[in-house]
Amino acid sequence: MNKVHPTTPLMILLALFAIASPIKGVAVSGWCATSLPDFDLYQFPRQAEDISMLNSDGNVFRLSDLKGHVVILNFWRRDCPYCVQEKAFLKRVSQSIGSSDLKIICANFWDSPTWVKSHGGDMGREILVTARVPGVQSVIENVVKGRLMGYFVLNEAKEAVYEVKGFPSTYIIDRQGFVVASHVGMAKWSSGPIEKWLRMLLADNRQRDSYPDGTDSLERLMVIKPSSSLSDKDLSPASNGQHAR
Repeated sequence: MNKVHPTTPLMILLALFAIASPIKGVAVSGWCATSLPDFDLYQFPRQAEDISMLNSDGNVFRLSDLKGHVVILNFWRRDCPYCVQEKAFLKRVSQSIGSSDLKIICANFWDSPTWVKSHGGDMGREILVTARVPGVQSVIENVVKGRLMGYFVLNEAKEAVYEVKGFPSTYIIDRQGFVVASHVGMAKWSSGPIEKWLRMLLADNRQRDSYPDGTDSLERLMVIKPSSSLSDKDLSPASNGQHAR
């Protein structure tokens, strides 16, 4: 994938428009999108971009380390009450499915790693709470015409690879390391249709290097060189009065 080097927020916005909107259609499992109306199911998934995180034990690991598992990658922040409620649903579906091949990663790159690590110990073994790696820029604001539209999550090369339009935001990655769906806002993960769909993903052990070529339906997986930087500090919108909508 070619890398774009924007110099202004406008160029980031143009890059977003240049990529096709998510295609709501048949997921890898064969499930119809009408069964999961609040999810964007991608007809042509792309390989998940790798990011580094810090776990509650203080160890750094990479998202790619979880290839072979079905991963729920959930982005959250401290001042989000819906994020707290959603974790209860995530724990419930994990306990119901009872598979070690389902990994739930709740990543908070907006608040201080010290606070996130202390919070992670309360989540139990069903959820792995992760923080940004200290000294490494992990997010950048997406500001368009002076308005905060959300954030981009950065990889080690400081490329914007995941978009967070609101909290919580979630990406679902299959066993082969492809992002097959996304969801913005709180999802009731323990509901019957969602749990059945996750079980189908867990049952899919096919080996493949890629999905069929087609329209790039994953607008939230981008490779953009950010034009600005944020210091290594508490980046919670609550700390500066800004809120992503």
